[in-house]
Amino acid sequence: MVAGNAGKRQNQYRILQLLHTAETLTRQDIATQLNLSMPTTLQNTNELLEYGLLKECGAMESTGGRRARKLALDENIALGLGIDIELKHVELVITNLRGKVMVQGELPLQFRDETAWYQAFQAGLEGFLQEHEVERHRILGAGLSFPGIIDGESETILRSHIFGLEHVSLDRFRACIPFPLVAANDANCSCFAELTPEQKTYLFVSLNESVGGALMLDGTLFTGDSWQAGEIGHMLLVPGGKTCYCGKQGCADPYLSPKALVQEGQTLEDFFRLVEDGDTEACACWDTYLEYLAILVTNLRMMCNTDIMIGGAVGAQFRPYLEQLREKAAKYDLFSRNIDYIYVCKRRTHSFAAGAAMLALEQYRSRLLEEEMLMKLRTKS
Repeated sequence: MVAGNAGKRQNQYRILQLLHTAETLTRQDIATQLNLSMPTTLQNTNELLEYGLLKECGAMESTGGRRARKLALDENIALGLGIDIELKHVELVITNLRGKVMVQGELPLQFRDETAWYQAFQAGLEGFLQEHEVERHRILGAGLSFPGIIDGESETILRSHIFGLEHVSLDRFRACIPFPLVAANDANCSCFAELTPEQKTYLFVSLNESVGGALMLDGTLFTGDSWQAGEIGHMLLVPGGKTCYCGKQGCADPYLSPKALVQEGQTLEDFFRLVEDGDTEACACWDTYLEYLAILVTNLRMMCNTDIMIGGAVGAQFRPYLEQLREKAAKYDLFSRNIDYIYVCKRRTHSFAAGAAMLALEQYRSRLLEEEMLMKLRTKS
């Protein structure tokens, strides 16, 4: 243990957590916000500076006497690896401690739960790390984004309709990834990628190849009793309507996935270009889509009474149409004076992989204070 005792280590970890959410703080700020004495704060921040985990970044304006120095987390001292498993490819990212994507790449691998796929994935990951000269000793952990229901306790993919999987152990991935691993549903990862100190409670609507969602409560993902919280794609939207891949009729998914917008051979980008050009058929299709989305969003608002964030592949294209959705939502929400609770995701690219990396950094941040990790960071930085 780097810190002399468990209490000291805990204080240092609390300081790191605090500076993860704040850009800069003085030692007095830290002492006040964490209810620590100044001697304790001085000793711990000095040690964190010595370890290289904190850095000094200027001074406050003088109010007479010596100016207080500002401290910040050295956000580039350690890294996270994010892995997003898609049907036809795997996206890889390296992020710093604040979730900024430093490096990204893609492996053209169509997923199959077969030994050959895992071998190809392992080789592709190794090639990615080598190509981008990633300093492996700085990686705290890896996060895996997967389109399915993942039981975090048994570390099992319980079910993935997209991949046709049931009860697959995460050990198959862990054997390929040479870092501590955490895995989560892709919508949960994308939701986590939107978390900021200013916005810590919201419901995330993922309009992706399959429609999903996630609920963030005061900075913590709510997973429910059986890890299925946020499966809004299977909420009934049109009784007796289109058949969903789950077997039910009228789920939100067939009405709000990208497949509801694009025709054979089209991409989402093609579709939105037609909308921008005023194509009659595309505009009518988009208007219908927004109508269904307004119904879903206002139902979610009635249930959660919190901000609603639109993300996923459609969400990445959504910013010019936000007011149009809010106007439609106003017809269905007669309890809100202003429909100001609908937002568009901030991350338009890499959201699944970046969110997975951020989840890993959240889970494994305490490794920063492990002696072995610190020795690697100090001797190889």
